[in-house]
Amino acid sequence: MLWSKSFVQADSACPKQSVKLRMGDKGRAWDGFKVGSHVHYVIAATLKRKGAKLDEVGASFASKLSIQEMVSVDQMLRNFEEMQIGIPERSVIEQSYCSVIERDGSPVMWEEAPAWMERGDEWDPSLAKETVWRFQPDAYFLSEDGTKVFCIDWKTGWGSPSDTALMSDIQAITYCAALCQMTGAKEAEFQWWNLRWKRGQSVARSSEEWIALAKPIWAACWTKDRFREKEIEKDERPGEHCGRCPYSEECLVVAPEHLKKDDRDLYLYSLKIDQLAKKVRGEMKSRLKERTGVLDIGNGVTLGPRMVTHKKWKRGEKEHGMRKVLELFPDHLSLTDVFDIKGSIGSWLKQLPDTLREHIDEHIEEGSRQTLIEKEN
Repeated sequence: MLWSKSFVQADSACPKQSVKLRMGDKGRAWDGFKVGSHVHYVIAATLKRKGAKLDEVGASFASKLSIQEMVSVDQMLRNFEEMQIGIPERSVIEQSYCSVIERDGSPVMWEEAPAWMERGDEWDPSLAKETVWRFQPDAYFLSEDGTKVFCIDWKTGWGSPSDTALMSDIQAITYCAALCQMTGAKEAEFQWWNLRWKRGQSVARSSEEWIALAKPIWAACWTKDRFREKEIEKDERPGEHCGRCPYSEECLVVAPEHLKKDDRDLYLYSLKIDQLAKKVRGEMKSRLKERTGVLDIGNGVTLGPRMVTHKKWKRGEKEHGMRKVLELFPDHLSLTDVFDIKGSIGSWLKQLPDTLREHIDEHIEEGSRQTLIEKEN
């Protein structure tokens, strides 16, 4: 089967998701990667067209983005320019490579990957009849003396790995190992650039070190391919990744026979129900935000946008108010009963005796916020 760093990450999160991807089941499209895909497309196309400008390249593709997505893309493209990442003209941009993997994790020969291995109209990983690894650096280039290869990858997500996490990152390990084997470089440096936060990190190792780390990963892929696909599909692992999984609609369903399951299956089923609830709540909140009126469904519950008032501290007044309560605190009350604040300031104020509450009213003001689901008491 076809493997890549994305498929390995999917396998770690949920083996069922990974095997369905590798079998060519496209499932439901998730548009959460739209901004990142656009940024990568524009940067790659610009670098390939020597002298082209980022805004010129991305103009035709921008019609597929919302206003907010366009703003986000524009900011990250400007960040890319401002960061001035050193990418010489001799760099190879977004070229896919692949190799058959042997039992011990050794690649047979790296060569340019065919179109069916790349994400696009012709993508069909089910065509892989052997264990194959594919990788696609955003950019890479050799030092002028050819002894060191630099692998460049730009990210658009919200998170950044720790330096320790980058040292063991599957992408860094497998990309650098493969590039060392392809180019004959004695050393490789993986550069990780976050365009959202304008932050860069890097890790460098000798070719021997990179390859020694990569071979167990590739060998594990070879071993995993010896298992039956139907058996792997039974290994479901619900989690936050379910929200962006292309197969969530077939997994996040209620099974009538759930009470007949054993304890392990029942626990996993409960996690699936949690994820289904999160998905439903997310869809519900999106729909409620679009309502132009409030819907009263009874039992004190209303649905739809409305402004509600709540208590909040005036700016800089919290400490003064708390000190005044302490100064006037009566001996017959327990401090823990009053200062064990749980929930809102409003609920805390209700716990205070009237003689204390009136002294801190000057430190409190009314605020407002939007709520979509309101319950009495």
